[in-house]
Amino acid sequence: METIELRGRGLLGGVAEGPALVCRDPVVWAHGVEPSTGLLTYMRSPVYGQCVKGRVFVYPFGKGSTTSSTWLLETIRCGNGPAAIVNRETEIIIATGIVLGRAMYGCRIPVVDRLDKDPTTVIETGDWVRVDGSSGVVTVTKEGTRSA
Repeated sequence: METIELRGRGLLGGVAEGPALVCRDPVVWAHGVEPSTGLLTYMRSPVYGQCVKGRVFVYPFGKGSTTSSTWLLETIRCGNGPAAIVNRETEIIIATGIVLGRAMYGCRIPVVDRLDKDPTTVIETGDWVRVDGSSGVVTVTKEGTRSA
């Protein structure tokens, strides 16, 4: 079983794990993720049609407007948020949506960024990923190497 450990900045605490969904392009949350389903609806995204719900969502950074925080918050309210978020750099708008999701709905989504390696090249969709948002440690078990 191949396991890789990445270390970075634990931005929002908590521990979560699940299968990775990796987008190597910046992500648009506002009008790019459908809150009622968790599906990525931004047609120019390479992960268009994929669902963030329960996944460790790995992407370089967000793009778009300040409404991304409310879009993410609504996704959380609907129960369709990711298990965790791993970025190269997390912008304040995304962190705000996660913080409000904790305060309003008790949903703890750990966030880690500024890792020692680029997570969008190390992690692949389907890898099993454990995110510790308190310590900043991201543990990746490569897909295909997990025991059944």
